[in-house]
Parts: sequence; structure tokens; C-alpha cells
Amino acid sequence: MLNTKRFLSEFVPVTILILSVLIFFSKIIFSGSPLFGSDFTFQFYPWKKFIYDYVWSHGALPFWNPYTFSGTPFIANIQASMFYPLGFLFYILPTEYAYGYTIILHCILGSIFMYAFIRSLSVHKAGALLAAIIFTYNGFFMAHLYAGHLTFVQNYVWIPLIFLYLHKFLNTSYFRYAAITGLFLGIQILGGFPQIAFYTILGILAFGLFHIGISLRTRHIKDLIRIGLGLATVVSIGFALAAIQIFPTLEFMNLSTRAGGVSYDFATYDSLHPKELLSFLIPEIFGSVVNQTYWRSSEIWHFWETCGYVGILPLCLAFVLAKRPSLRYFHLFFTALVLLSLFLALGKYNPIYPIIYKLPGFNSFRIPAQIVYLYVFGLAVLAGIGLNRILENEWLFGTAFVIFFTLTSIILISFSVGLHAFPYHFFFHLFKTFSESPAQQINTVRLYDNIGFALDRAVLLFFTSASLLLMMKNNRLSPRVFNILALVIVMMDLGLFGMQFIKTYNFVTPAAKQSLIAQLSQNPVRGRVVTISKSFKTNDGLEYRFPSILGYDPLILRRYARYIQASQNCPPQDHIVNLAWIKDPGAKLLRMLNVRQVVREQGVTIVDSVFPYATLVNKTIIKPEGEVLGFMKGEDFDPREMVVLDCAAHTPHITYDGPGSDFKASCSVLQYNDKSIRITTSANQQAYLVLSEIFYPGWVATVDGKKAPLLRGNYLFRVVPLERGNHEVCLRFVSWPFRIGSIVSMVALVCSLWFIKRKRGENNEKN
Repeated sequence: MLNTKRFLSEFVPVTILILSVLIFFSKIIFSGSPLFGSDFTFQFYPWKKFIYDYVWSHGALPFWNPYTFSGTPFIANIQASMFYPLGFLFYILPTEYAYGYTIILHCILGSIFMYAFIRSLSVHKAGALLAAIIFTYNGFFMAHLYAGHLTFVQNYVWIPLIFLYLHKFLNTSYFRYAAITGLFLGIQILGGFPQIAFYTILGILAFGLFHIGISLRTRHIKDLIRIGLGLATVVSIGFALAAIQIFPTLEFMNLSTRAGGVSYDFATYDSLHPKELLSFLIPEIFGSVVNQTYWRSSEIWHFWETCGYVGILPLCLAFVLAKRPSLRYFHLFFTALVLLSLFLALGKYNPIYPIIYKLPGFNSFRIPAQIVYLYVFGLAVLAGIGLNRILENEWLFGTAFVIFFTLTSIILISFSVGLHAFPYHFFFHLFKTFSESPAQQINTVRLYDNIGFALDRAVLLFFTSASLLLMMKNNRLSPRVFNILALVIVMMDLGLFGMQFIKTYNFVTPAAKQSLIAQLSQNPVRGRVVTISKSFKTNDGLEYRFPSILGYDPLILRRYARYIQASQNCPPQDHIVNLAWIKDPGAKLLRMLNVRQVVREQGVTIVDSVFPYATLVNKTIIKPEGEVLGFMKGEDFDPREMVVLDCAAHTPHITYDGPGSDFKASCSVLQYNDKSIRITTSANQQAYLVLSEIFYPGWVATVDGKKAPLLRGNYLFRVVPLERGNHEVCLRFVSWPFRIGSIVSMVALVCSLWFIKRKRGENNEKN
């Protein structure tokens, strides 16, 4: 009976959260149109569509992607999130529709998870409901929805559930809660955004260490050791469960442009400038990308990386203090988490970030501003706790609130007076003070109205919120009325701001583009493609199934990037995520990639003098790795007659007396698909079979059914040494990191579930 009453008492807030999400996304639900997401359209959509089509046509997962970067290991693409459990809709629905419904599902779950976490802190239902609303509809999350960052959403919503079970473990020291926390951490990692998972691990370790710190006087040393072991268990299980994805990704990362970390400049790209904290109070003071009024930076993606708006009233509630130590420790920790996340988000504007950059993990990622998600999470918790204190009448205004109220009042009043009384001078000084670069391609007609509305709304919300708090403090409002008004104000504030980011999109390919695509080859044997037309995106090769040498992905094979750069006479540059700049499609190195077609605005042109996809040579040249590309670009190198092996890769599998002058050879490709290639060869001398395919450790070769060595030649390509005579050569892609990782993940899952069930039974017996 008691459990039934408790369930019914929680049913209403949870129902409100679910209905609010359905109403918020009603445009998507009732129109039947796909949800728009900027990055989703040209990054995640091709990946997910490739998976969907492959699974339904082959009944298996794709391991190799032959359509971008001249071939790349798809199994190693962590952002494709193939093994993420809640990505199941992408396997049963068309990709364009699966995205919107996946987002809706995650918003519902994220809000419920946040509600459950705040309730576990003994916060009133109203405070938990408020925190869940802030967590789900804050500006940072909504802006990332508009940006189409699917993996961010898949990582973000698990944070409160991870903290919920970590909190249970810290309170009880039951290791089954640590195991559950680890499982949810593993699911978050599989969501495909390693940087968010990294910051989450830092957050839970900080939460655990904070708990140890406040427990030093009340707990035995054995309990503290137990907590330390529990934290290690959480991280270990998390990585073990995600090993099926982590192992292939680590293999590729060590060969990619991210190997060994990134430079300081690249790591601090898109840092949060202190000036941008103004948008945390007035969210559209710098304009919006939705209506093309964003003016602070010429790089519009800077908008969603720095949009930390959580609402005006929640900011006020975060400063509410308690008369008694109720929830004091949680308030202290999440205040520290908010400040720490902002401190780290500053990146290059942080004077000690060069030291932080040297810490493990920080030199592997870019865009420090992405840690702002911990700020909005922490603010949501603080606002929920603040509302709880007000409803219990155990609160007061501290010095921090007075300072915040005074500074905010000065900023809003001065900005409002300046805008309405002296608009010319206001905009002149606003742009002069805050603009990072000259405003270009912005909708200046809407700019004034947009900023004016944002400022007036901020003024109204701030003084309304302050008035409500003062009235509540003076007992002029009942707790019930204040509770309702607070929830309504926050829902309207965040709802009206966030609604602009929910847009529909029509996934239709123009007829002119379809006509060009129909002319392109479908596999590398018949030739690869370069697209230098504005109507083509860098990942279109994967979306439309033509073998492109271009692509967009945070992980790019380092040798491939340098090969392409050398082909265009560009200096080596590892810090790239996009290969889209090809000025000379007829370059020698590109012709060695079997580039036969170039898509221009005028149509498809054919590249002359392309080198064969597969060729047999009997002459080898040994060069130091640093000299290989330069030699290959020279006139002394003819890929029809010789292969270049660098000193590190060369193994004398065949001993030559010297190239014969009467060398005769031929080869023919019998079969080509993404996982295997079969070729027949014939040569009157010992030879090397050189394929215009990217060398990668997962590829193995057999000659006449027997395992054969597979070398890396011509800096980048697969090379198979052959004895003279007729042979059948087969190449297969086998990802051992995936196989080992899948075993580790399965063992981790089974053992964790068995341990959780066993410990639950033991704990119930003790109770």
C-alpha cells in the first residue's frame, strides 16, 4: 500500500515531464517530418544510413567503409555509435525519421533520470521537477540539438543516472551500486562522444573524492578504502562494457592524426571567452544562428558551444542559502562543480590552462567549452535544491546573492537604457567590445529586434524573479503559489527560448545532383571520385555510395592525411577533421589513388593517365619514411614499374637477383566488396602486387589459400609479395580489437549482472 501511494505521488511529476517533451516536439510528432540537425545532415546521417542499409541488406554490421577517405575502418568510428543500446531506432526506422524519435526518447529519459537523481537527494518533488526541466531544456542542450550533435545527446542524458547510483553507493558502500554505475557509464561511452564521457568520469571521481573528504571524521579508514575501490570499479566496468567499441577505436586513434595528442592551439580551439558569460544571462545578446543574426564570431558553431543559458530564475535560486545544514554538502559540491566547469571551459583564456593541458586526457580533445554541460547540470541541481529550501522555509539571501543581484541589475538596466535611449551608441560599443571578428552574412534587419527582445525579456524575467523571491521572503506568497509560479516561469522562459531550435528538414536530393551521382562509379576498382562542387558535401560518398577520396571525421588516418596534403603541395598538418580542399585533382599522387572522376559545378570530368587499381611490379626502392612522398612525386618514380618501401616497413620476403628486362605480368580483380577482395595474378618472375587500397592492420592476405605477408608500400598502399606463376590473392578485413573487445564487453556485462543480482540478495538478507 505504501509503495502504491509512493508510486502515485511520483506519477504526476513524471507524467508532466513526459507530456512536456511530447508537446515541445509536437511539430515533429504530428507533422511526420524529420528533425533538423546541422551536423546530423552531413555527418551522422550518412553514417547511420550506411549502417541501416548495410544491416538490412547483409544482415551484419559494416566493418570497413570504402566510400570516404579512399577507405577507412568503420568499426573504429566511435561517433557512429553502432553498439549504443538506445540507438536501436536507427536499425528499425529510416535514418531521417529515427533521429527525431531518438532525440524525443532521450529527452524523456534524461528528464526522468534527472528527476530521480534530485529526489534521491531528499529534495521535494517540485524541486526535482524544476531541476529536470532545466536539465532538459537549457540553452546548451537545445543549441546542440539544433547543431545535430547526436552523440552529445546520447552521452548527456546519462549523467544524472550515473550520479544517482554513485550517490547510492557512496551512502551505502554496496558494491552492486558501483557495478550499476559502471554499467551506465559504459552505456554513456558507447553513446559515441568520448570527450563528454571523459568529463563525466572527472565529475564522478570528484564527487567520490569530495564524499571521502567530508567523511574523514565520521568513517573508518576501511570505509574510505572501500569507497576508493568502488570508484575504481565504476570506471573499470564502464570501460570494460564499452571495450567492444573502445578497442577498435584505440587501434585507429594510434594511427590517426590524433595519435600522441593534439597541439595546445588545437586543444584550446573554441574556448569560452569570459565576455561570453554575458549570454548566460541574456541568451541572444550575440544573436542567434537560427535566424542568421549571430554576430560575435564568423564561425557560427561557436554559438552552440557557448550557449550556457539555464534561465533567469534558476540563476537566482542557485544563490539561495540554507539556515541549517540541510543539503549543505550537495550545495557545496555542485557549486564547486559549476565553478570548476566554467574555469576549465575558459581554455586558452585561463592562465593556468597550459598546465591543465599537460594532464592526462586534456591534450586529446578540442573545444574546452564543451564542459559547459557540467555547468548546466550543476546549475539544475542547485536550482532544485534552492527551490526545496524555499518551500521548507529554511533559506536566506547571502552575500553572493546580493552581489549577483546588484551586478545583474546594473548590467540589465544600463543595457536596456542604452538600447532604447541611445541605440546607435549602444550597438557601436556592443560590437566594438564583444565582437571577435567583423560581422558578416548576418540578417541586420532582424538584429535590432532580436537583441531588443532578448534584453527586454531578460529584464522582465530578472525583476519578476527577484520580486517573487522577496515576496516569498516576506511571507506574501504561499509556498504552493510560489512553487507553481516558479515552474511556470522557468518552463515558459526555457520553452520559448528553446522552441526556435526545433526545425524540420526535408531529406530530398535535387534532381541535378542526382543526375551527377548517377554518372559516378560505385566501387574503387572502376575509379575513385573527387567532388569539388558546392552542391556536394564531404561525406556524400558514403551517403550516395560512390568511392570518394574526401571525408569529414574527427579521426583520419595520419598517413592518408599527409598523402593528400603532399598531393596538393601543402605542408603536413595533423590537426584537421575535414578533407575537402582539392585544387589539383589530376595530381600524380591522386591518380595513384585511382581517381578517375571529378565532379565540378559544370558536370563530371574524367581524369587522364590514371594508374591501375591493381598492378604487378618487380622492382623495389627502399627509402626513409620522410623521403617517400617526395620521391613518389618525382619523375624517377613510375608506379607501373616499381614500389617504394620505407625502411621501417620493409621486410625482405622475396629475394631478387635484380629486375628482369623481360618481366611480363597481368592481374584481374574477380571480386570486390567492403570486407574482401579477390584477384588473380600471373607473372613470369617474382613480383609485388600493389593495390590502390589503404593499408590498415586489420587487412590480411592469402595467396592460393595460404596466409601471406601484407606490406605497406608507396607510403600508403597494400602490397602482397608473390612468387612467379599464377596465383589467386584474397584480402579480408578482420578486426581483432573488435573480437577481443566484444569478448571483454560480454564478460563484463554478464559478470556485472550476476554480481548485482547476487549482492542484492545478500543485502536483502542482511536487512
